[in-house]
Amino acid sequence: MNTKRRLFAVLLCAVLMLPLCAQPAYAADPYPISIGGNTGNAVTIPSNGTIGAVITIGQNSINKDMPAADHVSKANAMPGTLTASVNGALFNAYYSGSKALSYPDNCAQIMGMLMSGGEVICRGSGKNVLLGVTEDGKYLIDRVSVSVSAKFRGKDKFVFWGVNVYHTDASAIDMFTSEMGYGFALQSGAVVVRIQGGMVTDIQKGLTRLEVPAAGEKVVVFNTNAWANSCSWSTDPHVGNLAEIETVLTPEKAGTQADWDKVVTAVGCSPWLLEGGVDKFSENTNSDPKMGRDYKAQRTFAAVMGDGSLMIGECTATFGQIIDYLKSIGAVDAMALDGGASSTLYTPQAGYVQPAGRKLASMLHFVDYGSTAAIPKKGKPVMAGEPSAWAKGYVEKAQDVGLIPDGFDLIPKANITRAEFASLAVSLIKQYYTGSEYNALLNRNGIDYNTAREAFNDTYLLDVMQAYQMGIVAGKGEKTFDPNGSITRREAAVMLTNTAKIVGRTADGDPLDYEDAKDIAWAADFVDYVTRAGIMGSTSTAKNTFSPLGYYTQEQALTTMCNLLP
Repeated sequence: MNTKRRLFAVLLCAVLMLPLCAQPAYAADPYPISIGGNTGNAVTIPSNGTIGAVITIGQNSINKDMPAADHVSKANAMPGTLTASVNGALFNAYYSGSKALSYPDNCAQIMGMLMSGGEVICRGSGKNVLLGVTEDGKYLIDRVSVSVSAKFRGKDKFVFWGVNVYHTDASAIDMFTSEMGYGFALQSGAVVVRIQGGMVTDIQKGLTRLEVPAAGEKVVVFNTNAWANSCSWSTDPHVGNLAEIETVLTPEKAGTQADWDKVVTAVGCSPWLLEGGVDKFSENTNSDPKMGRDYKAQRTFAAVMGDGSLMIGECTATFGQIIDYLKSIGAVDAMALDGGASSTLYTPQAGYVQPAGRKLASMLHFVDYGSTAAIPKKGKPVMAGEPSAWAKGYVEKAQDVGLIPDGFDLIPKANITRAEFASLAVSLIKQYYTGSEYNALLNRNGIDYNTAREAFNDTYLLDVMQAYQMGIVAGKGEKTFDPNGSITRREAAVMLTNTAKIVGRTADGDPLDYEDAKDIAWAADFVDYVTRAGIMGSTSTAKNTFSPLGYYTQEQALTTMCNLLP
């Protein structure tokens, strides 16, 4: 026998001697596994760059459930080809269906963390053992710190205690989406901040109950102390503020942060079984006897293999037996999914090799999209700190000529506040007038500094006082200026008209007949002035809409201010 034939014979014998429980390289169908003397099933999902994952939740809510078949049907209706499905996070399966369903006392409340489409839709507190799937088709398992927070006007970060989980502590801040599924009672004194399209649309005080948010809406609830602290020590939100929601997943395993930054879909469950091939069960903190190492029950699990593929399996076994089995086949990282009657494993080829014994709150589905480019990607966050392409030159010019005053928080895409606009207007006027000429402007209306200070009880900012003295800005009644409030385009037209007249800009151009004139209303003369002066104009290519009720951004303000420079 020559050398090549001898080598082939050795390899063939090695393959034939593999035990039945050995894992094939890749498998389109479930294959049998043996754990602790019991037979189960597993599916291998390759990491080939075309397979991603999606989560389905019961009746579109993290607090409701539905039959596994409905989850699978929902997944099949999504783009791509479904390859396998498994049950997801732990949830309350022991609520009473004979009573009225309500949150949090009587519903199928999910107790793990869920990320769908790159956004967290369920999160309690503490670290989570997560199975994550990235936008380029990688599978990750680790214990991960999950932080979801908001910035208003790009300033202080408010970290949420929970997402679609309400905490009654007076210092809690929680965020809710339409996936909440149920309305619930609010703590006395809670403040509700509504966000749509990345902007604060409403702030409600005195509500005793929060109903389910609308699709696409995010609602942040500040309990009493949290709101008081935000008003005293932080940048509290105002209507019209840019609201940046940020999610950060921080893994324990060194060197994997870049991959976790790309995670689009994630499921949190327990216990943690393996990390780097090492038994991690001792770090399980669940005191439920059924979650003990040696308690035998129907289980499902997930394991990342040495070649990057993902094995999902089911078997009646103890956690200890599953750990030993996974170590024997070379699994690297592994975790348990929900078990007992929730255990489910499905493929289109074989159907339910492990049917669910109850309705499920969530399922995890692996979908082949056919190409890397088609796998769902994380949405790009709003980059408030970067100006739009059309505004970049104006922002740079404003910086070069010193129009932007010291201490000004430059966040170009954020809606400009009333105080920030006053600062820019004062800075612009100082481009024309200095020394005694500027002082004469301050006194032109007979309003000295002390009188200006007495006009408002919510700000003593010098630029606001001087803008008020010169007649550029006015108050909003009851001795308030609302320094952190946003400005609409018609309000901007008023203040720009006042500023333009001070620096000598005349309005010699042709007026425009705006189609939305009814919304311009009381600001008609001012809008006409800034239009004919070439300071502001239409917001559409047809040049017939002014969008008077739209908010004015920093980059828009800087553009118009640059148009008024000497």
